[in-house]
Amino acid sequence: MKWTVAVAFVVLVAALIAFAAYAVFTPVELPAPVTVTIARGEGTPQIAAKLDQLGLLRWQRLFIWRARWRGIDRHLRPGRYEFSGTTRMADILDALNQGRAVQATVTIPEGWTIARMAPYLGAQLGFDSAGFIALTRDSVLVHRWGSPADRLEGYLWPETYQFYWGVEPREVLERMAAAAQAMFTDSLRIRAVALGMDRHQVLTFASMIEAEAAQGNERARISAVYHNRLRSGMLLQCDPTVVYAMGGLPNGRPLQESDLSYDSPYNTYVYPGLPPGPICNPGRAAIMAVLYPDSTQELYFVADGRGGHIFSGTLEEHNRARARVKHQSGG
Repeated sequence: MKWTVAVAFVVLVAALIAFAAYAVFTPVELPAPVTVTIARGEGTPQIAAKLDQLGLLRWQRLFIWRARWRGIDRHLRPGRYEFSGTTRMADILDALNQGRAVQATVTIPEGWTIARMAPYLGAQLGFDSAGFIALTRDSVLVHRWGSPADRLEGYLWPETYQFYWGVEPREVLERMAAAAQAMFTDSLRIRAVALGMDRHQVLTFASMIEAEAAQGNERARISAVYHNRLRSGMLLQCDPTVVYAMGGLPNGRPLQESDLSYDSPYNTYVYPGLPPGPICNPGRAAIMAVLYPDSTQELYFVADGRGGHIFSGTLEEHNRARARVKHQSGG
């Protein structure tokens, strides 16, 4: 009887070893690529459960044991991983241990504000958008990247980037800020000085143009209007500065006459000159428009209702243009 029990035990152990070897060394054949996202702070059991649910493991308990046996169970890195074709457990462990994650491509369009880009970046890269916004107002970082304002609005370069999922928001911010700094070359600085401007003023000016110019071919002309108004000591009266000052318009409603008196140094209907800092993150074309405006004497423009603007040299012409647009829109 004892002999029979012993034999049964040996057979059971052998079967378990054989199955363990099968689970470890026999690959899983994936009919299509499988993407798995490992969040920061997830432990090996949680990771194993995810992998098992996606059909990447034959035995999730063995995955946990194997990771502990190799001493890497506390070193599996967060990120977004992709597995395809013939995949072994050892391959998965190596990928997670070495951080061989796939990169996410993110595109920040010209003219986006930090408030708009933060939730997009957070969703695409797996970090807290509120934390990203807080970093853009961190006094040390703001000073480091050269902004005399209290934020890094305008100092984050709109571009297409690749980052690993789960990247620290500070790494994203610093890479974008470095790209913006590199773009502002010595030749652009020299041109800015010739116009009596520094980098911050150029970026602030460019952000207004970026926010106003739905049609790219109008940027230099809009720039000329603002240059002319500044030289004349006129208020810039840029509608997007009011929207920015208010933190956006509730429910996406249009700007109203009553909004124009909103008290904020960013409101160029109330305060003269440029606002304290950029109202969005401008691209190269808007910056070049600031530095090389059209040569005109125009002082006014009004949206024509078709994505463009009607430009005028006198208040009388401007009022006629406004009346014409209002009539055409049925207002």
